[in-house]
Amino acid sequence: MHAILLAAGRGRRLETPEPKCLVQVGGRTLLDRHLDNMPKAGIDRLTLVVGYEQQRIRDHLAKRAPSLPIEIIENPRYERGSIVSLHCASHLIGDGALWMDADVLYPAELLARLVASKHDNCVLLDRRSEETGEEMMLGVRDGRVHRIARKVLHEGPWDVVGEAVGFAKVGGEGARIMRSILDEEVAAERLDQEYEAAMNTAFGRIRWGFEPIDEFAWTEIDFREDVEKAERILATSA
Repeated sequence: MHAILLAAGRGRRLETPEPKCLVQVGGRTLLDRHLDNMPKAGIDRLTLVVGYEQQRIRDHLAKRAPSLPIEIIENPRYERGSIVSLHCASHLIGDGALWMDADVLYPAELLARLVASKHDNCVLLDRRSEETGEEMMLGVRDGRVHRIARKVLHEGPWDVVGEAVGFAKVGGEGARIMRSILDEEVAAERLDQEYEAAMNTAFGRIRWGFEPIDEFAWTEIDFREDVEKAERILATSA
């Protein structure tokens, strides 16, 4: 399966000079951990969308020999919303692919669950998380995902509510719909949105399922305390 790794953003809240994918956790960069996890999870092709300090990422990749082919795409408007980064690679979604935020620490088994899901269009959902206004939350009703936003509880009732990991998979029809929505949003110059805005529109056009990942230890890395959490996860799983 083809994966699109979104690594163009600056990560101001983390207060680090390098791209977030080059942040080290447990003595290794998040990017290296992605590259190790992907083949184990069933990923056989990678497109990397870069922007902020992209030469650092290119130099880092030049020093290692990834076990899967990598194509690099530049997002020159990386200061805008993540919808622009996903749009830069949307022509490569083809008949199905998945996209991933680069600032996530996770085990390969978590990603493998998304790759192997029976749902053509699918997200990963952690039912342990509580809504605080910081995390991207998912609202599910009748087995179908209807909403992704930082606050969804007020839009219920829902059968299931949980945090989105930041990875999503689409099949052929879902890919066509996502490409169309992304084209529409970017053409209208709505560039300061997250790509989840396009997903919300797609939820209304085609069915999306979810896979629970409650048993896995993972974290998104936005702040310094998230790096500390990631270190604790690694220490516990070692």
